[in-house]
Amino acid sequence: MRIIDDWLEDWISDRTNVLADDVVSLSGRLRQSALDEGYSLKRLENASNGDVDRIVRRAFVHHLIAQSDIAPVTPPSLVIRDPQTASSDVRESAF
Repeated sequence: MRIIDDWLEDWISDRTNVLADDVVSLSGRLRQSALDEGYSLKRLENASNGDVDRIVRRAFVHHLIAQSDIAPVTPPSLVIRDPQTASSDVRESAF
Protein backbone atom coordinates (compact mmCIF):
# COMPACT_ATOMS: atom_id res chain seq x y z
CA MET A 1 0.00 0.00 0.00
CA ARG A 2 1.28 3.46 -0.88
CA ILE A 3 1.64 6.15 1.74
CA ILE A 4 -1.58 8.09 2.12
CA ASP A 5 -0.01 11.43 1.14
CA ASP A 6 0.81 10.10 -2.35
CA TRP A 7 -2.58 8.44 -2.64
CA LEU A 8 -4.39 11.64 -1.60
CA GLU A 9 -2.45 13.75 -4.10
CA ASP A 10 -3.22 11.30 -6.91
CA TRP A 11 -6.90 11.06 -5.95
CA ILE A 12 -7.33 14.82 -6.04
CA SER A 13 -5.38 15.29 -9.28
CA ASP A 14 -7.56 12.66 -10.99
CA ARG A 15 -10.64 14.82 -10.39
CA THR A 16 -10.09 17.33 -13.19
CA ASN A 17 -13.68 17.63 -14.43
CA VAL A 18 -15.41 18.55 -11.19
CA LEU A 19 -18.44 20.82 -11.37
CA ALA A 20 -18.98 23.50 -8.75
CA ASP A 21 -22.00 21.75 -7.27
CA ASP A 22 -20.04 18.49 -7.12
CA VAL A 23 -17.53 19.82 -4.57
CA VAL A 24 -20.07 19.25 -1.81
CA SER A 25 -20.14 15.50 -2.41
CA LEU A 26 -16.46 15.23 -3.31
CA SER A 27 -15.33 15.16 0.34
CA GLY A 28 -17.66 12.27 1.04
CA ARG A 29 -16.40 10.37 -1.99
CA LEU A 30 -12.82 11.03 -0.88
CA ARG A 31 -13.53 9.58 2.54
CA GLN A 32 -15.23 6.52 1.03
CA SER A 33 -12.38 6.00 -1.44
CA ALA A 34 -9.86 6.15 1.39
CA LEU A 35 -11.80 3.49 3.30
CA ASP A 36 -12.07 1.34 0.15
CA GLU A 37 -8.29 1.56 -0.30
CA GLY A 38 -7.71 0.46 3.29
CA TYR A 39 -6.87 3.82 4.85
CA SER A 40 -8.55 4.85 8.08
CA LEU A 41 -10.40 8.14 8.32
CA LYS A 42 -7.95 9.19 11.02
CA ARG A 43 -5.02 8.72 8.61
CA LEU A 44 -6.91 10.69 5.96
CA GLU A 45 -7.56 13.50 8.44
CA ASN A 46 -3.87 13.54 9.39
CA ALA A 47 -2.79 13.60 5.74
CA SER A 48 -5.09 16.56 5.11
CA ASN A 49 -3.90 18.47 8.17
CA GLY A 50 -7.15 17.76 10.00
CA ASP A 51 -9.52 19.23 7.41
CA VAL A 52 -10.49 17.01 4.48
CA ASP A 53 -13.13 19.47 3.26
CA ARG A 54 -10.60 22.30 3.09
CA ILE A 55 -8.17 20.19 1.06
CA VAL A 56 -10.91 19.37 -1.44
CA ARG A 57 -12.07 23.00 -1.72
CA ARG A 58 -8.50 24.28 -2.17
CA ALA A 59 -7.75 21.69 -4.85
CA PHE A 60 -10.97 22.60 -6.69
CA VAL A 61 -10.29 26.34 -6.55
CA HIS A 62 -6.67 25.80 -7.62
CA HIS A 63 -7.89 23.75 -10.60
CA LEU A 64 -10.37 26.47 -11.62
CA ILE A 65 -7.71 29.18 -11.40
CA ALA A 66 -5.21 27.10 -13.38
CA GLN A 67 -7.73 26.69 -16.21
CA SER A 68 -8.79 30.34 -16.21
CA ASP A 69 -7.78 32.58 -19.09
CA ILE A 70 -7.58 35.55 -16.74
CA ALA A 71 -5.54 33.95 -13.97
CA PRO A 72 -2.36 35.87 -13.17
CA VAL A 73 0.87 34.25 -14.28
CA THR A 74 2.60 35.33 -11.07
CA PRO A 75 0.69 35.40 -7.79
CA PRO A 76 0.29 39.00 -6.58
CA SER A 77 2.31 38.34 -3.44
CA LEU A 78 5.33 37.46 -5.56
CA VAL A 79 5.27 40.52 -7.80
CA ILE A 80 8.20 42.81 -7.05
CA ARG A 81 7.01 46.38 -6.67
CA ASP A 82 8.88 49.62 -6.99
CA PRO A 83 9.33 50.96 -3.42
CA GLN A 84 8.27 54.43 -4.52
CA THR A 85 4.92 53.21 -5.85
CA ALA A 86 4.35 50.69 -3.06
CA SER A 87 3.55 53.41 -0.54
CA SER A 88 1.01 54.98 -2.90
CA ASP A 89 -0.57 51.53 -3.42
CA VAL A 90 -1.10 51.23 0.32
CA ARG A 91 -2.73 54.66 0.53
CA GLU A 92 -5.04 53.89 -2.42
CA SER A 93 -6.08 50.51 -1.04
CA ALA A 94 -7.06 52.09 2.28
CA PHE A 95 -9.95 53.91 0.58
